[in-house]
Amino acid sequence: MHVQDLILLVIGNEKQKRLRGRTTLQKKLYFLSVLNETNLGFRPHYYGPYSSEVAENLDILVSTGFLKEVTETFVSDASTISKDQNIFGEIRRHTYSMTPDGNTVMKEIEREDGYPDWVQSLNLLNGKLSNNYFNTLSIAAKVHYIVNQQGSATRGQIREIAERYGWNIKHTQIEKVRLLLENLSLVSVE
Repeated sequence: MHVQDLILLVIGNEKQKRLRGRTTLQKKLYFLSVLNETNLGFRPHYYGPYSSEVAENLDILVSTGFLKEVTETFVSDASTISKDQNIFGEIRRHTYSMTPDGNTVMKEIEREDGYPDWVQSLNLLNGKLSNNYFNTLSIAAKVHYIVNQQGSATRGQIREIAERYGWNIKHTQIEKVRLLLENLSLVSVE
């Protein structure tokens, strides 16, 4: 499937056909690409694996009217961080929702040959996410990226490699995402 189809698939399968946060979208697509062994161009970035291909195609879907984008700005005072803000200090959150035209395209995507496999992977991912919180997804994607690149890694090795990427991952965070990654059959953290 084309990356634009995958973006619409992820957003179209969210509650109310709406997804909050670019980070959440990037990480869900990261895991879907891993589960379906598809290269979407993910590389290390500030908040974990990031794909400029996904970002560019997301912008195309918004500019062509298949997705609606709403941007919220957070208060920049760190002492007033709400539960909706993230630990990474982003000051904006983008929410994406399907438009009527996007829903029409989605009906076409549902007829594609690979569609059932992608939906199955998305359902598996969404079913294992007890908390759809983007910080957890971001940490899980970082840990998976490192372990996947290394073949295997201890918690100490994960932290050491994460620091090279500029990622601060604590032992407790690794443990928190370990079960998610193991439940997806993606890693075994030693």
